[in-house]
Amino acid sequence: MTTGGHAAQRWQSWILEGVAACGGSASPIDVSRQVWSRHRAEIEALGDLLYVWQLELRDAADAMIATGLLASDDDGWTVADGEAARAVAARPAGWSDDEIAVAVEAYVSLLRDRDAARPLRRQEAAARVREHTGRTSVAVDAMFANISAVVQEMGVEFLTAYAPRSNVPRGVRPAVEDALRP
Repeated sequence: MTTGGHAAQRWQSWILEGVAACGGSASPIDVSRQVWSRHRAEIEALGDLLYVWQLELRDAADAMIATGLLASDDDGWTVADGEAARAVAARPAGWSDDEIAVAVEAYVSLLRDRDAARPLRRQEAAARVREHTGRTSVAVDAMFANISAVVQEMGVEFLTAYAPRSNVPRGVRPAVEDALRP
């Protein structure tokens, strides 16, 4: 996982918040509980019905450990760099309109390739989205699944690799509608 992008910032901020709520040191499960209790509505609004968020949370923690922001020992996680932690906590979270546009553009290009009987290059499309947004593979696949839900609502055959998911995030419907409008 890259440390850039709004998704990474959100998870990092939530991890720091969870560790702080537990007194400065916490097990990964305790941090997950804190994140769920404080941000359940936001997680559900992202369309995460399969608890993929827990994997993303763990990926973010691993990235934070690798950069020295978070320390890990047998007892759990602790904040290793307080100044950097305050900077991370102040950053905004969520998919931006620009990030949504990048994901929708990639998905729609796959639809066009499918409809033109060209080979689908799903991995390349997802890699472009990850590169431009800093999102994880899990997050990009989840966004593509949310886009599938809107595509299906519009009566268009969705990409079967990305089964539609409910709880489509804000901004996705209008972006998909604009992209598919003739």
